[in-house]
Amino acid sequence: MVKERDLQRMLSQANYKQPEATKKDILEAVNQYRALDVQTEHFVFNDGSSKELVNLQGTIPVVYKGTTYHIPVCIWIVDTHPHNAPMCYVKPTADMHIKVSRFCDHNGKVYLPYLHDWSPSESDLLGLIQVLIITFGEYMPVYSKPKNQIPPQTTPYPSQPYMPQPQAGSFGGYPGVGYPPVQPNPTNTPYPPAFPGMPSPFMPMPGAQASGYNPNPYNAGTITEEHIKASLISAVEDKVRRRLQERVNQIQAEIQTLNRTKQELSEGQNKIKEIIRKLEAEKVELTKSLEILKEKDAEVDKGLELAEKAEEVNIDEVVVTTAPLYRQLLRAYCEEAAIEDAIYYLGEALRKNVIDLEVFLKYVRQLARRQFTLRALMQKCRQKAGLAC
Repeated sequence: MVKERDLQRMLSQANYKQPEATKKDILEAVNQYRALDVQTEHFVFNDGSSKELVNLQGTIPVVYKGTTYHIPVCIWIVDTHPHNAPMCYVKPTADMHIKVSRFCDHNGKVYLPYLHDWSPSESDLLGLIQVLIITFGEYMPVYSKPKNQIPPQTTPYPSQPYMPQPQAGSFGGYPGVGYPPVQPNPTNTPYPPAFPGMPSPFMPMPGAQASGYNPNPYNAGTITEEHIKASLISAVEDKVRRRLQERVNQIQAEIQTLNRTKQELSEGQNKIKEIIRKLEAEKVELTKSLEILKEKDAEVDKGLELAEKAEEVNIDEVVVTTAPLYRQLLRAYCEEAAIEDAIYYLGEALRKNVIDLEVFLKYVRQLARRQFTLRALMQKCRQKAGLAC
């Protein structure tokens, strides 16, 4: 799948007029249909000019009679996108033939009312692809070649995309892009077909050929008012039917998009509910912890208040032993610990040349003798009191 940075570079190199809007439209389409790849190639127009354009090539899934087929397509995006509609082609593989219909000519060019009625504010590539999928689901644009048929030397798809001849109604600055405009019809002959290469949708009444019906104006005397009325009714019915089908296809595509959006919203709702549940559980735990903290804070305040009101305490009277033997053991232990600290600081004084070695040895000898006596006394007291030595 194309990266946003690479797509931005492609659009900048091809000088697209609205690169940000085009990039957003392309990314929404390829994120939904990952079989489509974004490329840049030169598109040759009917007048011989060429221009580097971005196109989407790949396959789209089409359900035809209950079976899913992957139809190869190529969607050319003009440099004025989204102001002008893209150009769509069916690009058959070597084992496929194009099946001509009113939506696809023999060169693979796709004609859709969605393209003809393209609106920059309401139309996008994702909607176009969805309309293609629905339309191809009813009018399959390709069919397989017979297995025993010798494949031709060249693919039925031309080396350059087929474009209709330039018409006065072409739009977007590109000759032949879009539907050919309706030309004035000076005769009573039926209008040209709505799609190139297809029979006219305006069909004569049954039996018209047997009665000698001829749309030639020189034989207009054989055409009755009933024939003209029936032809007009048939034409209107066919046009209304096509318009209705197109509208139904568009609505179905919108419904599919709305269903996917509904599913995504439901999944998001479930995630939000789970997050809310976890937050509520954390809120309960935090409330309990806050209550405990308030209780401990009250205890500390009470203790500080009692400490402020209490009289000065003599530290030597705070620790009171239950027996004289324990008191003797406690005093011996405290004196021994003090001697240990004194010996340490004597060593520090010697290291910093505060005292000389002779003084150091003198005091260390005295303290060591006293420390030895105290340790022996503590051992006897522990033995007498039945404590572990």
